[in-house]
Amino acid sequence: MNVKRMLAKVGVTLCAMSLMAGCGLVIGKREQINAKWPSKPVTMIVPWGAGGDTDVYARLVAKRLTDKFGKSFVVVNTTGGSGIVGSKTAMGARPNGYTLLFGHTGSNAIQEATNTVDFSYEKDFETAGTVMQDNTYTIVVKKSDKWKDLKSFIAYAKAHPGEVRYSQVYGTITHYVGNSMEETMGIKFNMLDVGAGGAARLAAFMGDQVDVLAANYLNVRDYVEKGDFIVLGVCADKRVPGMEKVPTFKEQGFDISYPKSYELKFPKGTNKAVVEEVSKALEEIAKDSSFKSDISKYYATPYYRNGETTVKEDTALIEKLKQTIKLN
Repeated sequence: MNVKRMLAKVGVTLCAMSLMAGCGLVIGKREQINAKWPSKPVTMIVPWGAGGDTDVYARLVAKRLTDKFGKSFVVVNTTGGSGIVGSKTAMGARPNGYTLLFGHTGSNAIQEATNTVDFSYEKDFETAGTVMQDNTYTIVVKKSDKWKDLKSFIAYAKAHPGEVRYSQVYGTITHYVGNSMEETMGIKFNMLDVGAGGAARLAAFMGDQVDVLAANYLNVRDYVEKGDFIVLGVCADKRVPGMEKVPTFKEQGFDISYPKSYELKFPKGTNKAVVEEVSKALEEIAKDSSFKSDISKYYATPYYRNGETTVKEDTALIEKLKQTIKLN
């Protein structure tokens, strides 16, 4: 064999071996990274402001994930667009396992059903699962000579169609509940957007900009107990533990119920093993008695669904909502 040709052949062989070795190192490195996850803090995006129910619940879950994995899960509030800005921020993050979205069906499912978003929470994320549920969405009005209870409120609203001002954020649970009240009670609201966040809407309600407020019970409890606010009904199938004195709409003859399920999602393409690890952790958290005790202070309950079940059931919920929500 020609010496030059032989040397060239040896060189090609060495290059091939080198490339294979290099590939092996890359693959080995990737496996090592996955095996060591998380090796640094994980960002948990909450698409709502600090102090609200989503923020409070996210921090309780983040603490337990931190304890479980030995690395910090850091809550970052990314507000705007009724939760859409934070959701898109999480969706567009690198799918390396270090960004999570903590949201709930009170906005996610309704936004998708009303085409408020140009993406899908079910198809464009890797869903780890559901960890808890809040059934305390409560409709209140201020104490007034115009009404004293739900019956007198409905009578007034029927006599004054389009006059009663309802605080609605399009594409969220307030939208669904407002529609449901109109349909089941035979009334017509004047729907007003006075702010997406709970604090802004409560301030508008207190400032007499609107007559009807929908909020988690914890946000209005003190006013209700003082007698300043009148509860028209809670959007739950039955009375919530700890809120036994507060009536539901269903027991008053109106089929209005919407539990908010709190879920964790990764950007699309995140390693399945990482997603599964978090899903298993959520199941452990939901079974933890201390977690149950902590969230019971807010009248919430543990509620675990794995990623597959979460996506399946949320997809069915979205289809149902499409048939019931009026697109204003």
